Amino acid sequence: MKRATFTILFFIKRSKLLKTGEAPVYLRITSNGDSSEISIKRSIKPSLWDTARNKAKGTSPEATEINDYLTSIRGQLFMHQRELQEAGKQITAKVLLNTFLGIGEKQWSLVELFEEHNNNVKQLIGKEFSPLTLQRYDAALKHIRNYCTVQYNNEKLPLSEVNNKFITGFDFYLKTVAKCQHNSSMKHIKALKKVIRIGLANDYIRKDPFVSYRITQKNVEREYLTQAEIDIIISKEINIQRLDVIRDLFIFECYTGLAYKDLEALKKENIEIGIDGHKWIVIRRGKTGVTCRIPIFPVSESIIKKYAAHAEVLISGKLLPVPSNQKMNTYLKELASICGIDKDLHTHLARHTYATTVTLSNGIPIETVSKLLGHRKMQTTQIYAKVIDKKVEDDIEMLRAKLVM
Repeated sequence: MKRATFTILFFIKRSKLLKTGEAPVYLRITSNGDSSEISIKRSIKPSLWDTARNKAKGTSPEATEINDYLTSIRGQLFMHQRELQEAGKQITAKVLLNTFLGIGEKQWSLVELFEEHNNNVKQLIGKEFSPLTLQRYDAALKHIRNYCTVQYNNEKLPLSEVNNKFITGFDFYLKTVAKCQHNSSMKHIKALKKVIRIGLANDYIRKDPFVSYRITQKNVEREYLTQAEIDIIISKEINIQRLDVIRDLFIFECYTGLAYKDLEALKKENIEIGIDGHKWIVIRRGKTGVTCRIPIFPVSESIIKKYAAHAEVLISGKLLPVPSNQKMNTYLKELASICGIDKDLHTHLARHTYATTVTLSNGIPIETVSKLLGHRKMQTTQIYAKVIDKKVEDDIEMLRAKLVM
């Protein structure tokens, strides 16, 4: 650790003379350019203070008593500075001053601050954060714990020890030991950066270790189903009940764009009649908290009617009999095999399909698609939804027709 330098200065405040005509004596500690000061509860006549030597003049009993006290304070401060240095703790002027006063400023470890952050997020679930957000932060904390233990043999690594080397090492650890993909690694590092910013804002650390580190994202091709593949799944005769249910739920997602969590939370109360006289799903997205309105197309309505009298629906009050996400994704792999679909079917693939095949490729503007998906930013929609080649070709044909002379 870089050794912290500090200086000690005693001075009087002539602007704060007491009724006796004496000036209070102050202590100022400066460490790495940062300073803190406090009255030492002693006073002296301004004429008896040696400004150049920062002490009382002469050898009078009064001067001797004050100078002995100043020497004692100086010795204590050097002792506290050495102890903090040996303990590997963050040394600031405020820390030294508080240590001298017996207050003792808490020396945060990275894991402790991360834990406090996650506990705060937990208390704000449903207000500012979703359960998925907490799950993401908890996963990042788990990786941080493991990394600190493996690389530094210290789960309680001081926050002050987090530097560029720590961050780049954590990045490497995530991609090798933890087997995370690049974008997943960046999500964990973003969580770390947020916690570091909390440390900076509260003066737990002075230097931002992320100054020389750049978080990057790689473009990922989002897979989706074509209309022909959707039709194959819809028309396929399935005699296995559980797969029939999964097929219907997946198709419902394809025509509503709902993520699994929102599908699972869907209730009858979420169905409303819009000003156009048609039925709409009105739901607040669990991930973003954004309220979105989704039109119910005939294929979606037929699925709702099919399960209106389903035992699970009647008991739970949910709109559809949705199993766990794990079961649904497992069954979707079976469904893909039965239907001859050579793609990895999963619940979120349906959302990609809604964004591309069902909406954008049918001429729905991306601004409208963004609202239907419940996104906060247009950039998010552009990641999820890409215009397929057929739509581009159709648009060009229309342009050709207009440009015919």
